[in-house]
Amino acid sequence: MSTLRRLIHGRVDPADHRFLKQEAAARGVSMTACVGDCLREYFALRVEMASVVDAAGNPGERHTGLIHSILARSEERLATTIDARAEDLGDELRRIEIMLELMVQLYLAHTPEVPQERRAAAYAAIGRRWTNYQAAVTERVAEADRAGARARDTEEDLED
Repeated sequence: MSTLRRLIHGRVDPADHRFLKQEAAARGVSMTACVGDCLREYFALRVEMASVVDAAGNPGERHTGLIHSILARSEERLATTIDARAEDLGDELRRIEIMLELMVQLYLAHTPEVPQERRAAAYAAIGRRWTNYQAAVTERVAEADRAGARARDTEEDLED
């Protein structure tokens, strides 16, 4: 079988020339053959990279191709990290739920029940007290956000 080949002339930087010469030597081929091999590999890699988007596959499936395998390993590491962080957050959420439950139990154990004749007045005060509570929470969250932003700014200044 005869192949038609086209002649191409080109110039490369000295560093690229040195890398090409080393690669050709490592492969045991001429520099011209190495250029052809590298171009074929490059075009095949581009096709494979495009196929990653088109053929995402399913979790646990075997991955074919270099890019597919690299991306699959990266996804697995990310999934492991996310799972570990989600478990940590779940533990913290359970802790907060328990703390809230204990706080409500302590409150109920140490405060008297509102007598029936005073409940109407107590309910009337709920709206005002709830609004004040929400405003205090909003203010505390904003303060914490500002403190976090200042800490990040200080950290960035130290890095510079």
